[in-house]
Amino acid sequence: MEIARRQIETASELLLDERDFLAVVTLAGAAEEILGSLLRRKGQLAMIDHLVNLDKRQFGGRPFAVLNKEVNGNRNALKHANDPQEDTIEIEAGEAIAMLSRAIVNYALLNNAELTPIMILVYEYLNRLYPDDAP
Repeated sequence: MEIARRQIETASELLLDERDFLAVVTLAGAAEEILGSLLRRKGQLAMIDHLVNLDKRQFGGRPFAVLNKEVNGNRNALKHANDPQEDTIEIEAGEAIAMLSRAIVNYALLNNAELTPIMILVYEYLNRLYPDDAP
């Protein structure tokens, strides 16, 4: 969990500085995956599992490969470099925010909702950025 926390915190710093969204996706994606595995070991659902369930309710449950490409396509391209058509990838702020948010949710689920100070700063930043979406 320590590795994932450090990855999330570094990704958070980059996001808050509004720089290097590619690194945010890479770091947050790795943390999200680690924490997802730890959650499943405990018999809990990870954020990706919640997205699969939401997809089932919204669209009847598309094949996982379709959903995975939709939500993890660029992260996987950055991680694997399997497809020559993916040699140039544009990462936008929204994609970095989505991946980091998924990682932070997994962290919160695994850590009984205890977030680090910088994770709370990300939450506050997102509330300022998207005030109409705040609870």
